[in-house]
Amino acid sequence: MNRIVRNVIIGIVVALIAVSSIFITYYVTIMRSQDNAVAILVSDGNAAMDSGYYSSAIDKYNEALEFEPESRELKDAIAHAYILLAGTLGNGPEAIAAYQDALTYNASNTNAYWGMSSIYENNGDEDNVLLTLQTGYVNTNDINMKIKADNIEIERARIKAEEEALAQEEAERLALEESHNEKLSKLIALFQVEKPDMDAVKDMIRTEEFVDMVDEVIGKDNSFYYGDRDENGKKSGKGIAVYEDGYFYYGDFADDVRSGSGILIRAVYSESSSIGSYIFEGEFSGDKPNGKGTATSSYFKDKISAEGLAKQVITGEYADGLENSTMKLIGTTKSGATVNYTYKAKDGIAEKSSKEDSGIKGQYIIAKSEDGKSNLTSDGSKRGVEGFVE
Repeated sequence: MNRIVRNVIIGIVVALIAVSSIFITYYVTIMRSQDNAVAILVSDGNAAMDSGYYSSAIDKYNEALEFEPESRELKDAIAHAYILLAGTLGNGPEAIAAYQDALTYNASNTNAYWGMSSIYENNGDEDNVLLTLQTGYVNTNDINMKIKADNIEIERARIKAEEEALAQEEAERLALEESHNEKLSKLIALFQVEKPDMDAVKDMIRTEEFVDMVDEVIGKDNSFYYGDRDENGKKSGKGIAVYEDGYFYYGDFADDVRSGSGILIRAVYSESSSIGSYIFEGEFSGDKPNGKGTATSSYFKDKISAEGLAKQVITGEYADGLENSTMKLIGTTKSGATVNYTYKAKDGIAEKSSKEDSGIKGQYIIAKSEDGKSNLTSDGSKRGVEGFVE
């Protein structure tokens, strides 16, 4: 190779080396410049975080991310900044949005899911609580999210079952009420005439369907009612009700209780009982007989003694169901004869009217018949309207 050619080749090589050196220096300078820029942006972002300026920190971290778009550290820092920002935004949609922004940078950030679920829970949005926890468990594998989500579903299932049971119970109650109303509407029709046929009333309440209905009334304070009600749904006006032990009442109601004029009747007793029916007609207040009234008791002749009365009618005044005045008793004997007595009672206790021996152990005379042939006695027990005497 001649000298000229060699010199040319050497010149070209030298030139190439020089150019390469320039490019290497350029790229090194660029890289150092980017590193410096990222470092400065991160430093500024950290300073903003320390000062509580989370939005500014997010902006700085995002600028740095433009230089290093795959940086896991920068994305985590941005997610953390959004979490802290959300904590300053209350329980509204802005806070939810901040948590969701955090998840776009770190889908497995447990704090974001817990933060959102807490807001939804405070706002009573159980559907989103459940969805957030379920999604969070899939993305974070945080077992506590699954436990809470499962508990929510268990409680929902319990509430649903309870609601279904209550709905079934209400449906059964309404069906039973409709059945009762059908029966009581027939009975009330017998009373709503100028002169009620009490024998027809007795016959109806002795039927199997009415006896079965009475058996469904449990408790002294319970009853089935058919009749008028006020604007609040309380018993008011005319109505009929059935109570425990087979007592039926037709008459006036006010403020959910018997008040005014009414008829109380019972016509079903045990087979061993001598009484066939009992009817009280008079004044009521406070759900009890208070005022004037007449009580009529009818007995089976074949179940009473020769001296017993087949029927007795007691008239006077009552206080909370107890005899409380001068009372008059008209009795009918088995033979059909009539006997009259007059006695005094206070708070249900009949007064002793004679010092004579009644002839019956443990009893005293409270009245002599008008013809003087018989005595009316008492053992001191309280007297009054059936169902109201303890």
